Amino acid sequence: MTMDFIRNPLVVFVEVTRACLLSCRHCRANAIPKRDPRELKLNEMESLADDLLGFDTKPLIIITGGDPLMRNDILDIIDIFKDRDLRLAISFSGTALATEEKILEISKRVDSIAISIDGSNSEIHDNFRNVNGTFDTSMKIINYVKNKTNLQINTTLSKHNINDLENMYYLLKENGIRSWDIFFLVPTGRATDALSLDKDEIIYALNFIYDVHSRGDIRIKTTEAPFYNRKKLEGEKKLPVTRDSNGLGVTDGRGTLFISHIGDIYPTGFLPLKGGNVRDANVIDVYRNSEIFRKLKDPSLLKGKCGRCPYKSICGGSRSRAYALSGDYLDEDPACPYEV
Repeated sequence: MTMDFIRNPLVVFVEVTRACLLSCRHCRANAIPKRDPRELKLNEMESLADDLLGFDTKPLIIITGGDPLMRNDILDIIDIFKDRDLRLAISFSGTALATEEKILEISKRVDSIAISIDGSNSEIHDNFRNVNGTFDTSMKIINYVKNKTNLQINTTLSKHNINDLENMYYLLKENGIRSWDIFFLVPTGRATDALSLDKDEIIYALNFIYDVHSRGDIRIKTTEAPFYNRKKLEGEKKLPVTRDSNGLGVTDGRGTLFISHIGDIYPTGFLPLKGGNVRDANVIDVYRNSEIFRKLKDPSLLKGKCGRCPYKSICGGSRSRAYALSGDYLDEDPACPYEV
């Protein structure tokens, strides 16, 4: 079945808190050590979950932060979504809050758990996370749950770890990991453009990711690198792609929806342009009808080489990166290595 991303998101990110004990160099949330008193309460989470059931197809819910474990009612939040038969994943930080007891209890309730690994060893990973010991804690979490539930590893790719990609692949393979999501850095929040990859590094990364995909031993995907769709299509020779293609791919605000810890509705956590707030607006109406979401779903509005590209319907470039670097979310993606 083909999903209609104009009407329905494939995935909804629910940021339950912005609080986190870490101070990662790339944090898009610019996380803080203490919880915000304006966070959505349990009754508001219930209303949000009920509203999400109104989409034509049920989205995947990803509980994120900050660190969701900073909320002592996190199990209640999880149950709110699971009681409504929504598919549920959770992503949390490698800190002392992630005890074996808590992680195993969560693993019984969710469909998938995501853990961040940003280096193949503690020196690389901990330096990126700005707290010593997080690599060892993350590896402990992996060992807690890898045979208990679906486990995904998230890696934010930057100049800090681009030369460690191959080593990370073997680390994941040795630990039986079957799912890997590689995030291409967007310079927002705490992340700076100095961490961003250059063109040659991006081409290397795309070739590496496609090679891992071709091997088939780890399911690999990308976030904020929609131009990988072109690499994959060309590699699999699924051509031609025409300028009139309407097989819209998932990208910022087109198949994705982000609810902040205070209820603000964004296309993604990397694009800080608000379409509304769940406390006074219906999330379905915002996704389908707000100006920001309508424009993001229309490839004909794209500018620069993204607007001229024959792959714009299935790629469209990172709208978050375009906004972060030019101030115009419809501008071309500065990271795209392809020439039109």
